[in-house]
Amino acid sequence: MGLPKDEFIRLRVAGWEKHWISHKAEKAHMTVSEFVRKAAMDKNIVVLEFSDELMTELRRQGNNLNQLTAMAHMGRIQQINYEPFLEVYNKTWQALSSCLSRVV
Repeated sequence: MGLPKDEFIRLRVAGWEKHWISHKAEKAHMTVSEFVRKAAMDKNIVVLEFSDELMTELRRQGNNLNQLTAMAHMGRIQQINYEPFLEVYNKTWQALSSCLSRVV
């Protein structure tokens, strides 16, 4: 006996409802289908309003660290002062931790 075939559910919603659901899914960084599935299964959907800025900063710092690591592997640099990185990571972590503590 194999796995059941995917089944589809089709819904009709008013235009404003579709717009609202799409907007909420976008804020949650999900597709509309993913958002509706999670909402229908009574799963909590948490949107952190400030997380985009924090994640952008973390990505930037991660990119900088990766570039420095690559340069060290190539022998272009010998020593790196990690203090500025640690300071930025600490501040970013504190901000992210503050956002998360409001959710939990």
